[in-house]
Amino acid sequence: PVDANPRLLEVIRTQTEIARLGHDLGSVMDLVAERTQQLTGADGAVVELAEDADMVYRAATGSATAHLGMRLARDNSLSGLCIAAGAPLNCADSETDPRVNIEACRKIGLRSMIVVPLHHHNTVVGVLKVLSSRPNKFDDDDLHLLGLMSGLIAAAMFHATRLGASELFIQATHDA
Repeated sequence: PVDANPRLLEVIRTQTEIARLGHDLGSVMDLVAERTQQLTGADGAVVELAEDADMVYRAATGSATAHLGMRLARDNSLSGLCIAAGAPLNCADSETDPRVNIEACRKIGLRSMIVVPLHHHNTVVGVLKVLSSRPNKFDDDDLHLLGLMSGLIAAAMFHATRLGASELFIQATHDA
């Protein structure tokens, strides 16, 4: 028998479930957020998409569920920095990290987080984020896992728009 990494096998299972969801981008984002939270042992997970000057919570699980639809200024957040840099960022402790919006972190109840960029058509359009109420919760393995999971959302975005589901893409990524 193969002694495979259980978390990697779960990523593969998630990919299979995404294929079954077809072009339902909202459901794909929800599924990836849910699985990412489980696999990292996070208190919550969020898919944030960039809309104008804001970052908007488009999918949320766990402790972040109550904040679905929340808007934060992109220029004043770690998620916005992640988009600008196009690279993953790790906040070990929101109380001491000058890059974060400390008021928003306290409102949500997070002390540590990882954000990874979501790429769509060579542009960073959002982030996948895990959060914890404990400082120093996440490690490099969690960062790698988030990279894999963000790729699943990016692929779903690509296929949704490529296969003529642009209206679905717009509905899933913008306020009514």
